[in-house]
Amino acid sequence: MTGCRGSSLIETLVASVILVSGVVALASIFSATIRTSVRNQQRTTATMLLYDKMEQLQSGSPTGGSLDPLNPSDGFMDYVRVGSDGTVSTSNTSLATAYLRLWEVQDSENPTITVVVFAGIGATTPLELARATGPR
Repeated sequence: MTGCRGSSLIETLVASVILVSGVVALASIFSATIRTSVRNQQRTTATMLLYDKMEQLQSGSPTGGSLDPLNPSDGFMDYVRVGSDGTVSTSNTSLATAYLRLWEVQDSENPTITVVVFAGIGATTPLELARATGPR
């Protein structure tokens, strides 16, 4: 009886399939991690923009507004862009890479301010990143 030396073609194919499956799984984990990291960065920025606007509005503002990103009220919205150096610039015209910040001021027994920050401007349904309601 002679001993077989080396590996067969089938063994090599099985090992290759296992290796490729592992690499594909690893690549999908990296992709998911990058998406999560970007989303977390957006949420952090949106929260900062939200509380900045809340502070501005608590010092006095007219009542009204709308929180509908597809039909914002003039005077109760702005587009905000944060530069790579951390500078914040606002505009009343849509910017593709900007956040949409909407607010609503209600004057009732308990006057409240609600601010919402959206991303994905220009999409059919912008993504709500942060929302806060506080006293006026």
